[in-house]
Amino acid sequence: MKQEYSENKQQVLSLKYQPTSTNNYRNQLLWQPQTDNLNSTLMLAQRIFREYKQNKFQVRKVSAIQQQQKEKEPEQKKQKTTIMDSKRFHMYNHPKNNRVKQLNSTANNSFYSKKSTEKYQQSPIKPKTASSISRAKRMLPQQISISPIDSVGPLVSAQSWCIINGKNGQLMSGQNHYKSRQMASITKIMTCWLALKLTQQFHLDLDNTYFTVPEKAERIGGTTAQLQSGDKLSIRDLLYGLMLPSGNDAAISLQHNFELYKGCDFIQQMNQSAQDIGMEMTSYSNPHGLYHEDNYSSAYDIGVLTYNAMQNLQFASIVKTKIYFSEIEDKFGESKEIFWENTNKMLYQGFRGVKTGITKEAGPCVVEYFEDNQNSYIIVLLNCRSVDQRWQDTIKLLDWIRQ
Repeated sequence: MKQEYSENKQQVLSLKYQPTSTNNYRNQLLWQPQTDNLNSTLMLAQRIFREYKQNKFQVRKVSAIQQQQKEKEPEQKKQKTTIMDSKRFHMYNHPKNNRVKQLNSTANNSFYSKKSTEKYQQSPIKPKTASSISRAKRMLPQQISISPIDSVGPLVSAQSWCIINGKNGQLMSGQNHYKSRQMASITKIMTCWLALKLTQQFHLDLDNTYFTVPEKAERIGGTTAQLQSGDKLSIRDLLYGLMLPSGNDAAISLQHNFELYKGCDFIQQMNQSAQDIGMEMTSYSNPHGLYHEDNYSSAYDIGVLTYNAMQNLQFASIVKTKIYFSEIEDKFGESKEIFWENTNKMLYQGFRGVKTGITKEAGPCVVEYFEDNQNSYIIVLLNCRSVDQRWQDTIKLLDWIRQ
């Protein structure tokens, strides 16, 4: 029995597995098996495995290439991973993983297939260098604008805005401020300023010159100063009715009377005045700002216009007024009083004008003027998200520019 065990042990060792922990299996034996009895070989493999567990030795796979390298190079480091293999199963032993896995052999009944041999003979992985690493190109989101103007200023809801220095008329900051768009009742800034200029040009008295409200003014619609056809009121009262309640009827009345009695083309004069002060992106087609494709301007042009208009003391006095009472004579010769409240709610927050506006096409708009002991600012906002949001945007821009 002892002799048979010794012979079967040599058959197992012919599988090229070298036990390294015991004196009996120190040297590798390359004898060929003398019998093909697979069952007895497997039984012996199990016996050797039990002996391994008792004596706690390690079974290590040694190939011909590894044997040659081992003879040439001294051992420097102990292997951290031990692979225990047999014809029908192999064991994987790791310091952090002492589990034993049993796997079936491949279809060719040999563990040393071509793929497994290539696996253990792979060249060591070279460390990656900076030059060998390929990186994807950096992509910027298309919706993010990187233009200098768009990156300046706080985030506001207005599609176009700008801040003009109230002392010298220079642009301080803005976004889309050169883009032309509908401006709604902001148009009335030019209407009021031109009316004051024509009054001075024709030497008219603001308080003693009366204009009559035409019938088309009563039918204009939109925001109104509650004027009726045939009403008579002074130019000053018409200007307050134009700017405080944003009366479209007052705008039509001013245009009608200047053209009727002075023979001037009011709309042409509006466009000429815009050209004179450098409003290159502006066109006027009516005096009130209701939608028309040829009635548009830019935030910057409106800022320039406001700067020039605020130099007129009469204009500055009108736009900062919160409440105004007007005495009007109707077409029957009877007197009536009309109360007008300014639509600009920022007048109660320390601002001094100038005009609000809103239409479906233009959206909520506002032009504000603020002055402190050292500086003054003209803030223009076009097409804000909502009526209330335009007040918040104004405060946000003012706080930012004053930092």
